[in-house]
Order: sequence, then C-alpha cells, then structure tokens
Amino acid sequence: MVTPPKIPANDSLPPATRTIALWSGIFAALVVAVLSLPLVFSGPGQPKVAQPEPVLTPQNAIELCEQLFEEPKEYLDGDAKRRRWDLHHDACKMAFEANPANADLKAAYARNLPYAQKGEAIAMLREAASQGSGEAYFQLYEHHRSWDRGDLDKVPLVTRAEADQALRKAAELGHPAATSRLAALLDRGTTVKRDPAAARYWAERAVENPAKSSSKGGLLVMLGSLLVTSDKPEERARGLDMLERTTQAGVFGAQRELAIAIRKENPVRARELLEEARRPDPGGAIVPLAEMLIAGEGGPADPKRAVSLLKGPRDSWMAKGMLGQLMLEGKLLPRDIQEAVNLIDRAGAWDFDARMQVVRLLAEYPETQVSHPKGTLYYAVEAAELDEPGAMAALIALKLSANAQFQDRPGACKLIETAVSRGDQTMAQRLADCRAN
Repeated sequence: MVTPPKIPANDSLPPATRTIALWSGIFAALVVAVLSLPLVFSGPGQPKVAQPEPVLTPQNAIELCEQLFEEPKEYLDGDAKRRRWDLHHDACKMAFEANPANADLKAAYARNLPYAQKGEAIAMLREAASQGSGEAYFQLYEHHRSWDRGDLDKVPLVTRAEADQALRKAAELGHPAATSRLAALLDRGTTVKRDPAAARYWAERAVENPAKSSSKGGLLVMLGSLLVTSDKPEERARGLDMLERTTQAGVFGAQRELAIAIRKENPVRARELLEEARRPDPGGAIVPLAEMLIAGEGGPADPKRAVSLLKGPRDSWMAKGMLGQLMLEGKLLPRDIQEAVNLIDRAGAWDFDARMQVVRLLAEYPETQVSHPKGTLYYAVEAAELDEPGAMAALIALKLSANAQFQDRPGACKLIETAVSRGDQTMAQRLADCRAN
C-alpha cells in the first residue's frame, strides 16, 4: 500500500495563528466562489422578467380565446387579471364574429359576456347547444350551478331540470369536465338524482377522457371508491385493486378510501391506513378513524381520543357533521339539539344525507332553527322533485310542523297531492285531511 507523503508543517507560525490563517483562507475562497456565481433567487419573492402581454389580431383570436380560458399559472394582481379578462372577452368576440357558424366559438363568446347580459348569453348558449356544442351544454349547467340555486323565490334563467339534461348531454358529447362532474353528482346528489350504477359508468368515462385540469390519480380514486360499493364481485375486486395501486403511488385520498372499503373485512389494516392518512388527509381520514376508535374496531376503543381528533380540524365538514351526531346522541358530548343541527347543517353543504337529516330534525324539534332557511328549503324541495327516497315525506313533515321558519300547511297539502299522484298511498289519509280542512 502506498503511503501518502506527509505535508510538512509550517513551524514559522504558532498553532492558533495557523488556524486563523487557515480559516481566513477558506472564507476568502468561499467569498470569491460565491461572488463568481450568477445571482439565483427562489421563493415567492423571486423577480421574474415580465412577459409581454399578447397583442390581439384576427390571426390569433381563436388561439387566445381558447388559451386564456385556462386559469393562469403565475400570480396576477387585480389590474393584470382585469386586462386578461378583457383580452379574453375581446378575443372570443373577434373569433366568433369572424366565424358566426362555429357553435363552440359562440359558446365561448357567450361564456365571457358580463352578468348584466346573462339573458343574451343564455340564449346564445342554447342556440350553440342545439348545434351540438358540448361546451355550450356544460355552460348552461354551470350557469345554473353558479347563479340559479339556493332561493325558491328567485326565477332561474336555467332551471334545475334544464341543467340536469344539459350536463348529461355534455357528458354524452364527450365533454371531459362534464363527464367527471356528472359522475360526482350521480354519487353525492344535487341537481341530478343519485344513481350509483350510473356514477360508476360515468366515472369510467372520466378516467378514459380526463379534463386538462383534473388529476388522473384523483379520478382513479373516485372510480375505485365507486366500484367497491358495487354488488358485482368483479367490479368490487377492480375497485380494491385500483385503490391499492393508487395508495402505493401516494395519490391523495386513496388510503382513506381503501380503508373505508376494507373496514368490515380487515379492520386492523383499515385502522392502520387511517392512522397513516390522518396527517396528510385530516378532513377525510379522521371521521372513519374516530368511528373505529369509538367502536373499538381494529384495536382498543378510545372514545376520548376520537372526540379530540374530531375537534382538531377547523375546516372539515365531515368532522363537524360527526360532532353534531355525537351531540345528538348525548353520550360522549353533552346533548345539544340546536348545536347538533348547526354542525350537521354545515356538513350538509357536501353531504346529501346530512341535508335530509337536518330537514327531519327541524320537523322533530320545531324550536330549532338554521341560519339559511331559504337554502335548506331549496335543497329539500330539489330532493323531493328528484324523488330521492324519503325526501318528499321529510319535506311534507317539515311544512306540517310547528317550526316557525318552515311551517306551511297549504304547501304541504300540495306536496301530498303530488305524492299521491306518484302512487304513495301512505299519504292518502293526509290528503283527505287536507281536503277536509
């Protein structure tokens, strides 16, 4: 083995001085090296060269109309956003005026009209839809979703029934965003009637044809979570495999959905998965984990920890809803019907079953109230109109109750007539009572 030569020591300097000299030299070298590097910035304060705003011409109008529809990836201040919106509007207008027979350009221009011209915009969207534009159909649904819901006293420009049919037609025409939206609504309700089999069908189509803004992994998680609820063993097996693979790939929400799917057959693993998912997915994983902790599934019962976990996330509608259920029961938390209604009502913004439970609670406990009665009534009427199971009976009971926010006997009697006409003979005696009084 070759021994490296020894470096002769510089005996001319004392050890302390040699150390100072050594570090001084290293520091000087580092300074020179750093100063010689090009300036690099990172983080939100990184200066960027301002990109020149595009100039609209007849040649690039169609391109800009399509390009500016997508959300900008970079930060824009208020003035820049306004200029971008104006440019988008002008580009779509120029493109449409040069190609008035193009249904998609007509839809794009209508979509960019200001709200004051929404009547004109809706007329243009209906015309473009009749020409076969999937985007026009989707924008009709979007108008209803954004502007026409939540208040029965307001006359909608696009009714729920029209929005329902428009969304379905857009999906049939292969519109990617409409396809995934339809799958989600068929699963959770609102605007369209829930239909698990149809939700699975359209979720498959959404995975095959994802929208630009969607996550392929997220769509696979949605599809997997729907397939595992199927009565067909082969579909459930596909769903489990999908959730296993997306869990291994680290897709957000996959662990939670896999745990829910296997909770009955393998509670130990389900609880382990939920424990792992608790931090990255507190809004979704904590509720099923809390249920298992309370029931002692997959491990020792720990109801105190369950309640503590539920009180942790401030913005989880699922956690708020379960806290409401616990207050309603009055076992782990003090019984408080009004606060239970408040919390379950918050969950009802996303959960159909929670919305309908609030309707039933308001009838059962007429002294309780909700903060937005118009919204509660709107979605209860919508569910009854869609003939969701139990929705008509719950709405009738609410209108016949003594609840000051919702008492409406004449309205209840009209609904009873509708229920009987649909074949609900359990309402026959109530209809007779209505006619007698």
